Amino acid sequence: MSCLVYHSKNYLAAFLATTLLYSFTYSVVAQDKAKGVDISTYKVKLALSTLPKNIDKVNSVSKIKYNYSQASLKISPQGTHGLLLSYLNSEGLPVNNAQIESDTAETSNQKLAYIAPVTKVPTVDKKLWDKQVRAKYKNGLILTVSPGVKHIAIRKYTKAGPMFINVVEVNPALNPNIKIKPALAGVTLPHTKRIQNIVKENDAIAGVNASFFKPSSGVPLGTLVINEELITGPIYDRVTLGIKDNEFRMARISLQGRVITSNGQDIKIDNVNQPRMLAAYNIIYSDKWGKLAPITPQYGLQVAIENGKIINISKDRLEIPANGYVMVGPEKQLGKLKISDPVKIIFSSSPDWTDIKQAISGGPYLVRDGQVYVDVQDQKFGSITGRNPRTAVGYTYDNRLIMVTIDGRQKCSVGATLNELARIMREFGCYNAMNLDGGSSTQMIVRGKIVNHPLNSGGNYVSNGLIVKLEN
Repeated sequence: MSCLVYHSKNYLAAFLATTLLYSFTYSVVAQDKAKGVDISTYKVKLALSTLPKNIDKVNSVSKIKYNYSQASLKISPQGTHGLLLSYLNSEGLPVNNAQIESDTAETSNQKLAYIAPVTKVPTVDKKLWDKQVRAKYKNGLILTVSPGVKHIAIRKYTKAGPMFINVVEVNPALNPNIKIKPALAGVTLPHTKRIQNIVKENDAIAGVNASFFKPSSGVPLGTLVINEELITGPIYDRVTLGIKDNEFRMARISLQGRVITSNGQDIKIDNVNQPRMLAAYNIIYSDKWGKLAPITPQYGLQVAIENGKIINISKDRLEIPANGYVMVGPEKQLGKLKISDPVKIIFSSSPDWTDIKQAISGGPYLVRDGQVYVDVQDQKFGSITGRNPRTAVGYTYDNRLIMVTIDGRQKCSVGATLNELARIMREFGCYNAMNLDGGSSTQMIVRGKIVNHPLNSGGNYVSNGLIVKLEN
C-alpha cells in the first residue's frame, strides 16, 4: 500500500499573556493512493518559544525545510511524542510542548512518510485586537464586518473644517479565509465600473477604488499583478503594495524585460500593457489588453508571438494570441526579426518581487518605515497636493491592512491634503502607506453598501479596486 500525504489548513492562534509563543495546529493524513481512502489522521500541536535562527536555511528534503514564511515537517507514523520532540529540537525548532492525537488507530506498520506544512503565525488574541481597535479609533463607530475585518466611521474636526473618514482594518492572522487582492472592472483592461459592482461581482465583503487609470481607456497606470499574473507594468517606478499569502510589502518598483531570439538578438522591453510614452519604447501587449494591439507608432512594427515563436510581423494592428503577446516598437529594433523565429521573454523587477502574488500601484508614499514621507516630485505627480477626497492603503508593523477614504469638497467633509492624509495614516498605525486614486474616484464599499459620500451619486466608474474577500 502506498500513501499520499496532505494537510489541512492552520487552525490555532493562541495568545499567552506572559510569553509570546508561535502556536500551530495541523493535521497529517495518510491516504491509500489506489483507493483514495484515508487510513489514519494525526493532529499535531506545537508551541514554539522562539522562531528558528536558521529560518532561511533549506535542508535536505528528508528534514525540516525552512523559508521566509513557512516550514515543512516530515515525520513517520511510528514517531511517538518523545521522538517528535527530539526530532524537532534536533532540527533547530525549540519546542515547549508537542502532542500527537490519533483520530483513528494505525492500520499499517509500514514506514510511511508524512509531510505537513507548518505556517509561521504570530500568536493573536481576538479580544486584544478588539481592545486595540477601540483605543485607536476612540471616537469612531466600529462595526465587525467579519472575523478579522472591521469598519470604522470617524468624524474628525480640523481648522480647515470637518472630515468624514472611513477605515477598513484587516487582521489576516485572525481569519485564515481572508484574501486581499486587486480586482479589475472587466476581463480585459479597457473597462470601467463602479467599485460597488466590482466588489459585488467578486463576492467581496469590502473594497476601495485603487490605482490611477487612463479615463479614456480604463487602463490602470502602474504595476498591477493579480493571482501572480503581471497585468500592467510600472510607470515612473511608482510605489506599489505587494501581497504574498496575506503578508504585505511596499516599495517603488522598476521592471526589466528582454526578448531574446535564437540568433542572439537581445531586445529591451520597456513596459507591459501600458499606453506608449515614447515612440522608441518596445511594449508587450497580452490578451488582457483586448483583442487587438494598439495602433503602430510611426516607423514602427508589430510582432505577434505565440507559444514562444513569432507567427506574424506587420505595420498594421495585430490580433493578440491567447497563448502569447504582441510586441510593438520601432522598426529599427524589431526589423531583423523573422516569422518562425523562436524567442524567449524574460522579466525581472527591482526589488525582486518574483514571489509576490498580488500587487497594486499608487503614489506617492505617505508613510515609509514608520515616518511621514510624501515624495510627490520623486514619483512625478503633478497637482494632486490640494485638499481633495482621498483614498489610501497601508499596513502596520504587525501586518494589519488599513484602507482609508476621506470625503471632500463637501460641507460635511472638506477633504485632506496629502500631508494631512499621511499624518492620518501614521496616526492609524501604518508602518508603510501610499496614496491611491482620489477625487471623484474615492469610494469605499462594506457588505455591498457605499459607506462614504462620493462626489457623484453612486460613485465614479473606475478601472480597478482593492478588495477583501473570504475564501475557504
